[in-house]
Amino acid sequence: MPKKTQAPTTQAPPTPTSPAPSSREAGGSEQANAVTTSSVRFTNSNSSSNTATTTATTTATSLKQTLKQRNTTTSNSNGHDLTNGHRTRTDSKMGEFEDSADNSGSDSSSDRTEQLDEFSRWRNAVQPYCPSYSVAFKTIFLVRALAATYSNISDCDEVFNFWEPMHYLQYGSGLETWEYSPLYAIRSWAYILLHALTAEITRLALTFLPSTFAMYTTMLFFSQMLQPPRQHSAKRTFWAIFWVGLGGLLGWPFSAAVGLPFALEELLIHSRNQSKKKTVRFRDWRRIRFLRLVTSAIAVLGCVLIPIIVIDRYYYKKLVVVPLNIVLYNVFGGDVGPDIFGTEPWWFYILNGILNFNVLFIAALVSLPALLVTYYAIPDALPNSPNSPGEIKDLLLLFSLKLSPFYLWFAIFTAQPHKEERFLFVVYPLICFNACMTLFMVQKLVQRGLDRFVTRSKTAAIHKYSAGLVWVVLIAAAALSISRILALHEHYSAPIDVYRKAFDLVKVPGPIVIGGAVDPTVVAAAAATLATSEDGSVNVEASKKPEVVRVCVGKEWYRFPSHYFLPEGAKLGLIKSHFDGLLPGEFLESANASGELPPLEAHPSANAGKTHRPFRIDWRWSADRRPGTSHIPLLMNNENKEVQEHYTPLEQCQYLVDLDYSGRYTDKEDSTTADLIEPRYLQDKENWERLYCTKFLDTTVGAGRHPLIRAFWIPDKITVALTRGQTKVWGDYCLARRRATPSV
Repeated sequence: MPKKTQAPTTQAPPTPTSPAPSSREAGGSEQANAVTTSSVRFTNSNSSSNTATTTATTTATSLKQTLKQRNTTTSNSNGHDLTNGHRTRTDSKMGEFEDSADNSGSDSSSDRTEQLDEFSRWRNAVQPYCPSYSVAFKTIFLVRALAATYSNISDCDEVFNFWEPMHYLQYGSGLETWEYSPLYAIRSWAYILLHALTAEITRLALTFLPSTFAMYTTMLFFSQMLQPPRQHSAKRTFWAIFWVGLGGLLGWPFSAAVGLPFALEELLIHSRNQSKKKTVRFRDWRRIRFLRLVTSAIAVLGCVLIPIIVIDRYYYKKLVVVPLNIVLYNVFGGDVGPDIFGTEPWWFYILNGILNFNVLFIAALVSLPALLVTYYAIPDALPNSPNSPGEIKDLLLLFSLKLSPFYLWFAIFTAQPHKEERFLFVVYPLICFNACMTLFMVQKLVQRGLDRFVTRSKTAAIHKYSAGLVWVVLIAAAALSISRILALHEHYSAPIDVYRKAFDLVKVPGPIVIGGAVDPTVVAAAAATLATSEDGSVNVEASKKPEVVRVCVGKEWYRFPSHYFLPEGAKLGLIKSHFDGLLPGEFLESANASGELPPLEAHPSANAGKTHRPFRIDWRWSADRRPGTSHIPLLMNNENKEVQEHYTPLEQCQYLVDLDYSGRYTDKEDSTTADLIEPRYLQDKENWERLYCTKFLDTTVGAGRHPLIRAFWIPDKITVALTRGQTKVWGDYCLARRRATPSV
């Protein structure tokens, strides 16, 4: 058998003298024997051209065997032959090259080398691009770093339900929502503790919503679902259930719905096993799969749910099962369920999906119809063709189950009256998968349709044009996505910018380190400044312990990005606005400012004359140092009823963050008293001094009223043309400081 060479060489190798190997030695391939026979025929000639021809033919055989081995390895490792179409085209091209070798044995060595070079170029051209792990990791890391730096916090629930409790756990102060009251306990401290430890170690910003956490676990789960079912290995089943269970128990319980199609696939799809172990009898495989599902689910419950219950028991000081409480509230809440926070029409998720995924979301929605058309029109175009031996036969059922998690999730949450954008985060990876499947099948349909109207010589051009169609769709989706990102940053990034400045502009009296030591004179002077009254006298008691500096917000409360953007010693104050629902309160802080815990009282022991002290875990984030985790706030409720005690009097606010839409008012209008509940504080220049301002898009006047203008970034000239001469009108998003004395 001729030896394999990696590339054609200019020097002719020694002429082989051994006879042609048998088909068993050649791997059982008839085509390989034909090529080898041609190689022997060429070696019987004593010319240099025949020697070069032998080299070319031998190299072609090597290339074909390498391609066949790679395709077989890909099929066996992934379970589904996703390179079926590419392999068919490669074998066809290789067959043409072999026929040319057999029919033109008298060709010169230069012609044969040119043919080999042409085949190599063709093979590299049709090879699908797949980035290395290093390139993929660097690209994804770059995107995540940019998102962490420039993205807006678009959901106030992420701030008040997760960032604020983590701030309380780390620093002892933060805002508390009713979900953390031990009476309701529908938020897990185990989830907060996990992210707090991660943030403490890595010092990196995290995406904190449970639906986002469930999105990560869904992606990892689906990586297991893409693998074929196995008869003799439970690894795929366990890890799929583990990721679903982790996302459902620690993150969001409803994310477990995406795992239902996986269970059906385990019980309905009987793939042929490539293992050398004894084949499972056909009537036993469903029973084995079912037992595997049950045992994996029990194992995941034990290793995930039990630690969650233990941690929540430690912080809440009572036994609670938070995932169960979440399901009971959202499903069986009745009049106090999630619908009291607002409802949306049935098309809400369709509009939101198109806004965030544009054409790819439409492609994801039509993936199942595209599958039906492709299966009945050109079934051989699907990956893992039914004609492939040893593979799954019912491809329609197989791919329907692969596409169904997205449809199942979409149907369940479309039927719910209460809808939020974050609920769709869980299936973001599935949207991408379904969209890719649609593009793949549409490309095959276009190729097969054009094949009917052109000659065979133009097949390569058809494949090129159909691949170009996919690139057009991807480039259009990328362009729209970039436009969306730029619009969000330009139109709505003002709150993040202002609070970043607030960290430096808000002055809080406290220890000032100079050369590694605290300067007590500066501390005393800063404390006395806040304690000075209007007549110039100093309150000695107030100077010893200055009051907390309040940074207040009114109508802009839901854009507050958390206390991480305020310096230590500054707290958020909520002032009255038109919102009449329940706003968060403050966690109960430790009575001892130094953080030292009082000694535990000794209790009589069972042994006479001896006492014992209860065991206590004393660490910085312990439940004893954070009493608010188990404290029951008296004014909290789960009915979204307003609590007046959560408001801060305006007189106690040293700083103010507010948004002023100057474009909505005329110069002659007395705008300072136009709204008694939400006055234009920034226009009150006698009491407030602007420290930092940036622009924020006004969506009620000017070009901002146009949905496309505010949703996507469009150049100004095109904006003026679309809105018939209107331009964007901006409001002022500002940080203001209360003036020490009214100006004359």
